[in-house]
Amino acid sequence: MLKVIIAFLLALFFTGCSSMKTSTDYDPNFSTAPLASYAIVHQTKEGEDTLGSDRIINAIHTQMQNKDYHEVQKVSADFYIDFQTHVQHDVPSNFSFGFGVGRYSNNVGISASKTTTPSSDQGTLLIMMIDPKADKIFWQVSAKDKLKSFKSPQERTAYINATVASMLKTFLHSGGPK
Repeated sequence: MLKVIIAFLLALFFTGCSSMKTSTDYDPNFSTAPLASYAIVHQTKEGEDTLGSDRIINAIHTQMQNKDYHEVQKVSADFYIDFQTHVQHDVPSNFSFGFGVGRYSNNVGISASKTTTPSSDQGTLLIMMIDPKADKIFWQVSAKDKLKSFKSPQERTAYINATVASMLKTFLHSGGPK
């Protein structure tokens, strides 16, 4: 029970301090009601961070099991889950600073302004639910956030778990007729 409470507090901390932006899209005509089993079909690409991919896969499994789905072999899955990651370097972020003083009575003020465009690296995670019969995506969610530095693998895992939980919280609640 203590582990669950700690995980919840870490998830709350990481999502509360996050600049993450998510976007969900789905096919409103696809019925998710009969879905019960899934298979993750992610194929590791050359140069991919396999530690990060393994953490994402584990987080997806945890969330799907929490929603009472069960993992099966690809051949018998009701739907597939795939994901992609992407890092965009030097994403500009606008920053402005202003200073001003007004005039009152016989006093006069001075004004100054400074605008800079610092940049940072941004990561994107895209999770897709795929109908194996039609070979089409029926639900997807993406999350974008500034890349963060972590002091330990546990912090990185907690951040990924919280991110995936936040991304998948609406799966089936927005995925078509029930």
